[in-house]
Amino acid sequence: MYKTRLKPVVPLLLLCALFSGCLGSGSKNVVRYYLVDPLVDEVPENQKDNQLAIELVDLHIPQYLQRYHLVTRNSENRLRFSEGNQWAESLRKNLLRTLAINLAGRLSTIDIGTPLNRSVSLPDYRIRVHIARFELDRYGKVQLTARWQLSNTDEKELGIYVASLQSDEQIEKGDYDQIVADMQDLFARLCDQIAASITALEDLK
Repeated sequence: MYKTRLKPVVPLLLLCALFSGCLGSGSKNVVRYYLVDPLVDEVPENQKDNQLAIELVDLHIPQYLQRYHLVTRNSENRLRFSEGNQWAESLRKNLLRTLAINLAGRLSTIDIGTPLNRSVSLPDYRIRVHIARFELDRYGKVQLTARWQLSNTDEKELGIYVASLQSDEQIEKGDYDQIVADMQDLFARLCDQIAASITALEDLK
């Protein structure tokens, strides 16, 4: 008698277990997508008089940063790539676009060409940016190490500059929202320094 009562229950329990297992595995596979956004507004189209023409010739990032997974350092020589936290697009393309918008706001010009969006103007300044490091370190702080080269229309070198930036506060392990927020802040500070180097050259004219 007991067996006949249990028969319809067992398949139901199995179905519940399978269903809950599917839900559990699905929740673990949620992926969060991030961007490094500009921290300035774009320059209005009507501001076109006596604007500098800037060409962002290239922005180089290390090969390990070219993956879509966000990377953090577990130790000096060991990296961790997060499956559940990824860039929404190529990090290099994202940084190029953000650099162009940030510089446009800081230098009050809309005439900025990139490898993604060429300008028809001859540039007053050409910029090459090389990022050597851009991730959360093993101590819980975001590090940004970069250098940039300025040249004129004739490709005459005007200066090479370096920046080594670090986030202010230690970030809790696994807080990717804060990691990207600090990356965005540090990249904006790098843009400030690049803009300042151009402004300094303009002041010497």
